[in-house]
Amino acid sequence: MVPSKSLGWLLVFFAALSFAGETRAQDQEWMTFFERSQGLETPRYPETMAFFARLDKASAFARLESFGRSPEGRSLPLLIISSDKAFTPEKAQRTGKPIVLIQGAIHSGECAGKDAVMLLARDMLIHKKHKALFENLLFLIIPIFNVDGHERFSPYNRINQNGPNEMGWRVTATRLNLNRDFMKADAPEMRQWLQMYHRWLPHLFYDCHTTDGMDFQYLLTYNIDEHEPFGGAVSRWTREIFLPGVRKACEAQGLLIGRYAEFLEQDRPEKGFAIGVWRPMLSNVYATVCNRAGFLIETHSLKPYASRVQATLDFILIGLQEILNDPDAFLHAIAEEDKRVSAWGRGPADTLKIPLQFKTRFDRGDSALFYGYRMEKKPGVVSGRAYPVYTSEKVEMPTVFYNEVEAAVEVAPPYGYLVPRGWHAIIDVLRAHGIKMYRLQEACSGFFEGYRFKEVRFLPRSYEGRSLPLYRVVPVTESCVFPAGTLFVPMGNPHGKLIMHLLEPEAPDALVAWGLMNTLFEDREYFESYVMEPLAQKMMAGDQELAERFLEKVHSDSTFAANPRARLAFFYQHSPWYDQDKDRYPVWRMPKQQPLALEDFQ
Repeated sequence: MVPSKSLGWLLVFFAALSFAGETRAQDQEWMTFFERSQGLETPRYPETMAFFARLDKASAFARLESFGRSPEGRSLPLLIISSDKAFTPEKAQRTGKPIVLIQGAIHSGECAGKDAVMLLARDMLIHKKHKALFENLLFLIIPIFNVDGHERFSPYNRINQNGPNEMGWRVTATRLNLNRDFMKADAPEMRQWLQMYHRWLPHLFYDCHTTDGMDFQYLLTYNIDEHEPFGGAVSRWTREIFLPGVRKACEAQGLLIGRYAEFLEQDRPEKGFAIGVWRPMLSNVYATVCNRAGFLIETHSLKPYASRVQATLDFILIGLQEILNDPDAFLHAIAEEDKRVSAWGRGPADTLKIPLQFKTRFDRGDSALFYGYRMEKKPGVVSGRAYPVYTSEKVEMPTVFYNEVEAAVEVAPPYGYLVPRGWHAIIDVLRAHGIKMYRLQEACSGFFEGYRFKEVRFLPRSYEGRSLPLYRVVPVTESCVFPAGTLFVPMGNPHGKLIMHLLEPEAPDALVAWGLMNTLFEDREYFESYVMEPLAQKMMAGDQELAERFLEKVHSDSTFAANPRARLAFFYQHSPWYDQDKDRYPVWRMPKQQPLALEDFQ
């Protein structure tokens, strides 16, 4: 008979064996498609969705939702992970925890983020890893944003990329680049994403990409705004608290990271790199204009796919742990920025200027080492120009990062904006961005600030399907009457920065700059010479100053002088028959508060 003490040890031993067996079985059951392929492949959309549906079914702390449908009918997936089972924005806000949005495959050929978030969600929900993150953060996970482009699956979609064996396509089914669409919101997918984003307003947004370009030692590069004049308290927190901790932790773990920046001279990194303030049409910068932190991850396309997935996961975990080191500092920075922006428009319009465009300063920069590979130039027999070939020899060369900026365009915030009710294209985009609007119940009159456009021309080729105007704006103050039904967009709320970037025409991604108002720049009535010639002669005879301006232009501009219709158009444009709304911005600024009879506009 076995002594009771020995029996106890045997029971423990067999229990341990049983547990180990169950663990191995569980590991096998929950291996991702990526893991089963030894890091060589990535799953298609159905396999990805099936995996997240299994997580939803297996864990009470996960809920798989759809935030919309793509033009080809696919569900846009959103996995919510909450230790409090806070599966609505309202419940999530009540937890007081930072909300983290992690997005993969906005460019569906760049799929490392998708496989990384599959591992992260599985490890938290099934393997019970990352307990502190699970308990103290709330996660929103979009494994694939560009779901239609993802299913244009092929081994030939990314010529510069080292794996996986097959992958999705960069753009949507209608060939729109979603990572240029965050402001203009042309894509149906983007409009649904914006509605989701503004319902949840995540505090931190990771967008996962893969970049190509020159070869270097960095497995991963990143961008997050550090410029306080642009991002205020959130960018200050990023620069002073967040990034120093992230860099230190990456160094401790042996993860070599670099800044995502532009060469001053191609293939000559020793000449320096420029970073500066990016445009809010891009994912991480859109978060900045919403007073949140947006973190761009760019793994390098020449590194093995398995390494890129692991680096993406490691970098996300490092950043999240840094948040947990002092979550209050992060949340306080966001609250401070919301409060700062909410004060815009409440005081006199001439006491505050908001920078909308920035330029990078090249008279000062940060010295740094660039970790690259020795590059050789070989003759290009086909192209006729030498091309770079990167060796395996590592080099560390001194360089400079130029990241200090100054304002290039500043505009005073108004009390609010008035948008004529007929401009549905603008109103629909404002609505997609979650911007609160009201409708005038009664007519409103007075002096208002506006703009007229001068020197209008268009880029020779379309960009993202749009014909983009270039112009100079001239501020004007005019007496206006706005009828009942006009839309009023108030400032004095946390959306103020976003509103100004959408509606101020000098902002880099203003809706008018994206070509949403191109009819402003087109003639809608025309003159005949047999009417205009006698009228022009009469105007010359009756207005000496106008006649002198005409003659001066004839003598100084030979192209104008040789164009009979342009000469007549000079007088047409100075006549009462000329279209006064041409080149006139239809959105007006209310410089100060005045009584308005308003009703909610949904």
